[in-house]
Amino acid sequence: PPIPTTEGTDPFAMICDDAQIAEWNNQGLPSDRMSAENAAILVQSQRYPLMIDPQLQGIKWVKAKYGADLVVLRLTQRGYLDLVERAVTNGSPLLIENIGENVDAVLNPLLGRMLIKKGRILKIGDREIDFNPNFRLILHTKLANPHYKPEMQAQTTLINFTVTRDGLEDQLLAEVVKVERPDLESMRNRLNQQQNHFKITLKLLEDDLLARLSSAAFTVVFNNAHD
Repeated sequence: PPIPTTEGTDPFAMICDDAQIAEWNNQGLPSDRMSAENAAILVQSQRYPLMIDPQLQGIKWVKAKYGADLVVLRLTQRGYLDLVERAVTNGSPLLIENIGENVDAVLNPLLGRMLIKKGRILKIGDREIDFNPNFRLILHTKLANPHYKPEMQAQTTLINFTVTRDGLEDQLLAEVVKVERPDLESMRNRLNQQQNHFKITLKLLEDDLLARLSSAAFTVVFNNAHD
């Protein structure tokens, strides 16, 4: 059954704002509503997100968002466990890309956050490593319709980044304009970036103003209480 909410309430607006969406768009996230909702879920999810991303749009945004701090690996590369352990210990964001329908069983303690010794230690294989609470894991698959085991689904949050029809129409239109009128497409991109920057700046100014007003109100109340 649907979760009861007050009429007119938008749960999406409760977990992210226009400035956040604008920043994501500047990082390469498509501008359609579904992409923004997916990004909000990925950022807010308490369980590790698993991106279903056949067109590779989600992973492009994730790499831009986390930048040089992001550790990227594939389960097929040699010595990948060393990179996993380093990311867990240092508290770095870790992206495991192009996974299939089965994940190496040695990673189960990581996916299930099976911490030992008062929640400070994670055991991977036969090695015990320090678990940094800042660690962030993101899983990614190019499979369009994967079938994961129930325990895998219970340990992760599946997020479908498959391009929607509206998103595809917008992108195809942009490609046509880029070919026919590259000057207009360049101008459009520049204006979109500028508009997003204005949204981010406005939010920062609003937050600063609220902080100043709150501080001023506290000072007035404190002074009146001591008069």
